[in-house]
Amino acid sequence: VCDAAFADVFADLHKACFSKAWNESMMRQTLLMPGALGLIAFENDTPVGFVIDAYSVDQADIVTLGVVPAFRGKKIGDLLLETSFEHLKQNGVADLFLEVAVNNPHAIELYRRHDFKQVGKRPNYYTRGDEKIDALVMRRAL
Repeated sequence: VCDAAFADVFADLHKACFSKAWNESMMRQTLLMPGALGLIAFENDTPVGFVIDAYSVDQADIVTLGVVPAFRGKKIGDLLLETSFEHLKQNGVADLFLEVAVNNPHAIELYRRHDFKQVGKRPNYYTRGDEKIDALVMRRAL
C-alpha cells in the first residue's frame, strides 16, 4: 500500500498509461483523500502498474488503474485488482464500482473476468480530443 509520498511514481505511471495524464499534485490530492488506497505493481524494481481506490463505509470506487503498455498482457492488472479486493474487504467494503470507456475492450474484459457487471452508462463521460466517449458503470460485490 502506497501513500501520497509516492505521488511522483503514480504520476509517472499514469503518464505512461494515459494520454491525458494526472500530474503529481493531482495524484497527491487523490492519495490524501480519506479512504484512498494506492497500490503499485513492480517487476523487479521497476514500477509497471498501479491502482487507486477510494472507499467510504461499505462502498468503494476504482478511481484509476493502469499498466504500462510494455507490461500489458502479463496479468499485472489482475494482480492489482485481486490485491485491491483483499485490502478493501479488510476495510469492510462490500461493493466496488468503476467507470470504463466503452471503447476500451481490454479493460472491459479484465473487469468482466473479475465478476464486474454493468449497472449503468454515463453518456459523454470521457473526452479524448474533440471526441466524447460514454462510460460503462460496473459493479462487483466483494
